[in-house]
Amino acid sequence: MTQLKLFVISLVVFIIPFLIPSFRTLNSMIIQSEDTVPTIFTTIAIVKDRSLYLDPYYEMMRKRYPHPDDKDYKKGLTPFYLQKIGNHYLSAFPIMTSIISVPVFVLPILLGMPMTWENLALLGHISGALIMSLAGLFLFKTLKEGFSLEDKKSGLLTIIFLFATVNFAMLSQAMWQHGTLQLFTILGIYFFLKQHKYAEKYEYTLLSGLFFGLAFLARPTAGLPIVLIELYLIFSNLHKIDKLFKVSVTFLLGLLIAFSFFLWYNSAYYYDIQNQGYSDQIFKSWLSPFPLSFIGVWISPSKGILIFSPVLIFSFVGLYLAIKNKIEKIGLYGVFAAIVILHTLVISFWKHWYGGWSFGYRMSSDVLPYFIFLLVPYINSDLFQRTKKIFLILLFVSILIEIYGLFFFDGIWHAAYDLGYEDTSWLWSIKDSQFLFDIRRVLVKFGLLSSACPKCL
Repeated sequence: MTQLKLFVISLVVFIIPFLIPSFRTLNSMIIQSEDTVPTIFTTIAIVKDRSLYLDPYYEMMRKRYPHPDDKDYKKGLTPFYLQKIGNHYLSAFPIMTSIISVPVFVLPILLGMPMTWENLALLGHISGALIMSLAGLFLFKTLKEGFSLEDKKSGLLTIIFLFATVNFAMLSQAMWQHGTLQLFTILGIYFFLKQHKYAEKYEYTLLSGLFFGLAFLARPTAGLPIVLIELYLIFSNLHKIDKLFKVSVTFLLGLLIAFSFFLWYNSAYYYDIQNQGYSDQIFKSWLSPFPLSFIGVWISPSKGILIFSPVLIFSFVGLYLAIKNKIEKIGLYGVFAAIVILHTLVISFWKHWYGGWSFGYRMSSDVLPYFIFLLVPYINSDLFQRTKKIFLILLFVSILIEIYGLFFFDGIWHAAYDLGYEDTSWLWSIKDSQFLFDIRRVLVKFGLLSSACPKCL
């Protein structure tokens, strides 16, 4: 019952703000990012045309969201979020979010819903909210069944996951790849832990591999956890050769099933893996000023993980307690920590480590489930009782920041200060940080300040 309540409450909380007229007046940006545009239309193409081709919707997309260097349409440039293959247009991004959003789109499309941007944004919003609510539901089940947490503690950690991270202000608001990756990641961990509990149930390992594989199809950054989880499987079963062979093979078989689906739609529509949107970026986008970018991932005033979700500092406390007390599953907590650190390390080399025009640490949101799992040793400890007030204060602040993001993330700060990846000084300014800029916006609205961006005058 608690699980169902959390699911329903989170779904309502995620959807309601979008439907409130006063909210839409404050934040009129109905589509959070151009990245989500092809995802919306790919879902429509699947339902309406039984295809992945976006040709019928190309002009609609291009008119509203043209290539940044072709606003007058004279150059004929294909928008960056699409791939032109032969005479057809396809999404430049993975399609898993589109596929699992089909149930949301089916009925409205079959009933002849007018294809306006407002209607499409609403369906996209409902899809994003549903995906994140399902992720919260399965996280609760994983914490309760896999980590043996009582309902109250499982609920508290699920609240952190849903409302004290960018899952609230960003991923629940649109059809991002990150939400789908998190959902499949949590399901992968859920079945992974089920196999640990029921040692001979190798079908759970198969399902774990399948969902980790689907997470990879949702977003390639899920590849790193797959490698580390497989290594954990191998090293934790070295003393049992027979079991080692079975769990390793069944996990890989699950991955292979997911990969087979990728091979099918890639050959049917994209023809060559080089036509996949991310393939041309693999060797030429590692341009960030490391180690400054790595520090920025964590504490940049306008993008840092610990700035936008300060409650996650306790994840490191949880890791420390797991090591200090040598608790059960200590090796698994080590893997979770390695995933978090290595993911943020790799992302820090990527030119858009800060997530482009988005709220907070979008690029690091892929590993949020592992942050939550690392909180388990802390919330089970005596230290939690002694530091509960600090924890709850940081939780409250984290949630407030996400609520603030719902109202103020509209791209205006980026338009005023974003200098791109070649000069990231704008990401370190406190005076011109997104928080202080938006405070100035409020003062301008009340006539107490002439401009929120003095340097823009």
